[in-house]
Amino acid sequence: MTLALPLAEVQGSQKRSQEHLHGLASEEVLVGKRVVIAEDDGITSLQLERMLKRAGMLVVGMANNGQKAVEVVLQEHPDIVLMDIRMPLLDGFQAAERILAEFHPCIVFVTAFTHYQEQARQIDACGYLIKPVNSQNLLPFLQNAYADWQRR
Repeated sequence: MTLALPLAEVQGSQKRSQEHLHGLASEEVLVGKRVVIAEDDGITSLQLERMLKRAGMLVVGMANNGQKAVEVVLQEHPDIVLMDIRMPLLDGFQAAERILAEFHPCIVFVTAFTHYQEQARQIDACGYLIKPVNSQNLLPFLQNAYADWQRR
């Protein structure tokens, strides 16, 4: 079972997303957005990359540990960062805090763990999506999280 748990009010956020997307595909809203994927599982990383590229997004970097995630994000300045939580060297929260100290992309945690939402909220993440993900839940969720981030 996949849970999409945005950090904003779930029902209102979903309604806004549906209203905003009326007549538009998520892919159209996300086309051209630059993304870094920070994920230590190679298969998951490749699946995310394929979904994002099919949606017209530009994957400008990938990292298989938290330290590399910090380096890649600060070098590439993406619009969106997909961040796993449990990774080697630095976990996703440590990496996100270091990134946000210097640069403010839309960081979305993509994780198998449901119990870290409050930590994500405390560091001002844009969203929290529970694995496994597919393009039917990832793309609308990213569109909504990115739209909310732009309004900040």
